[in-house]
Amino acid sequence: MPGNRSFVITWLLSMLFGVLGLDRFYTGRYLTGALKLLSLGGLGIWWLIDLGIVLAGGLRYRREPLRGYAQDKEIAWIATGFTLIVAYSMQVDELVTTLLGSLF
Repeated sequence: MPGNRSFVITWLLSMLFGVLGLDRFYTGRYLTGALKLLSLGGLGIWWLIDLGIVLAGGLRYRREPLRGYAQDKEIAWIATGFTLIVAYSMQVDELVTTLLGSLF
């Protein structure tokens, strides 16, 4: 479908900026994108759920599957898993908690 949104871009937006709701804005879900932005991705929970939905092919644009999902889903799953393992091993969660604690 011409004009359909790219799976790879949606996945990257979800993984990197999902807390800000950019994946929702990109796929035309402006209200939930704004809610996700205001709640900082539901304090991370909504972000993780949406990342899973994107990887499973559940997020659509105009009721159509995202362009490129069929051929790119495997590499997205592998890259996401690898990223989460590396982030966990680097204790990124503690770094984020420390940074947020110093802000508030």
